[in-house]
Amino acid sequence: MECLNCGAPVLENGHCSRCHISYDLLAKAFNTSNYYYNLGLDRACVRDLTGAIDALNLALKYNKQNINARNLLGLIYYEMGEIVSGLMQWVISSNYLPENNVASKYLEEIQSDPLKLEEANQLAKQFNQALVHAKQGTKDLAFIQMKRILSSYPHFVKGYLLLALLYLDNGNQDKAKKALKRVLRIDKNNTLAVKYLKEMGIAPREIIEMKESSRRIDPDKAFNDEDQYKSDLQNFVEQGIANLDDLDDPDVEVGAFHELSHNKFNLVYVTVGLILGALACWILLLPTKLNSVSKENREIRIDYSEQISSKNVEISGLKDQIEDLNKQIEDINSEIARKEDEKNEKQASFDVIKSNVPNSTYDSLVAEAAKQIEASQYKKAISLCNVALEIHEGEEVYYYLGMAYIGNHEEENAKSAFLSLKENYPESSHIEDITDYISE
Repeated sequence: MECLNCGAPVLENGHCSRCHISYDLLAKAFNTSNYYYNLGLDRACVRDLTGAIDALNLALKYNKQNINARNLLGLIYYEMGEIVSGLMQWVISSNYLPENNVASKYLEEIQSDPLKLEEANQLAKQFNQALVHAKQGTKDLAFIQMKRILSSYPHFVKGYLLLALLYLDNGNQDKAKKALKRVLRIDKNNTLAVKYLKEMGIAPREIIEMKESSRRIDPDKAFNDEDQYKSDLQNFVEQGIANLDDLDDPDVEVGAFHELSHNKFNLVYVTVGLILGALACWILLLPTKLNSVSKENREIRIDYSEQISSKNVEISGLKDQIEDLNKQIEDINSEIARKEDEKNEKQASFDVIKSNVPNSTYDSLVAEAAKQIEASQYKKAISLCNVALEIHEGEEVYYYLGMAYIGNHEEENAKSAFLSLKENYPESSHIEDITDYISE
């Protein structure tokens, strides 16, 4: 036999040779897991989704690699509008069984449409935002946010529960009851929905009737408060037709026939009809128009509040960046000041050294530069001349510096040295020697 956990051979004592787990215990755990999976499947078939989730979690507790239980749990979460939880179960399932797993098909269908993933992400963000609005006391914003969510996700159980709480807090039990009825149509034994209904004083028989009417909601028929008004209008029309049928009562006495002339009443009829028509339009259309305008205003307020919040975050980020830049500028200025102080100290030290250098050192450097030029060591001669210039200027050092630059093929530097010689020492004996270089 092979171990049900790792696939290694089972020893004669009934324990796995690798993980050392008893085969009988594993078999019992796996059978228990399959039992709870079958129980969850039966409950899911009758739309007891909460009971199915409990049973499937027990199945996974006994065997976390129960692929059927994990896939079914993902489907139930997806049915209840918890898309992220469903995706998580399918990802785990596909990792346990990469091949011939229906979870991979579910993931491919969702990943093939990036909009679905984005919608799932937005659903979580919008629901969390609605919770924040509800906790902060901005019930109107929470109402608008939840109606947006439920219009796109008519199976979102948590959304209906939050909407019912908002209605109850607002004192509107009829609409809260309608929202909770939707929950029981999706999940017939949802404990929170039953709890809220009992606290509202709904009779147990009526709750049972709501459970028995559980079925899948058509996604095209999203939750809308106008459904109640439409049903009321339909009842009114049907009642009017019934009243018209009463006119056929055979007990009504009919008098003699007299032909009547209605011409004199036509203008009155037309006037009264126009007034009644305008009044009816005003009564029927005004609430809808006001609701539409109010909804648009609330949506605009939500958009503006979100924009203001995002702008405040950007402003805060920019302020932090400005503080960092100011700090960097201060550090750079401090570094520049420090280097300037070091430069001044070095220059002062150099000036002291320069003032104490005897003239013989200058003459020695110039003479050594002349020797280096004769030996074609032009770079050494340039270095010696620059050191001599640091001690003090002279016509000889400028001359030899220019000649060293000429030898090193640095004509521009040579011309600059010769010009300095001509400007500072116009009567020098070397002027005639450098005339050709300056004129070029």
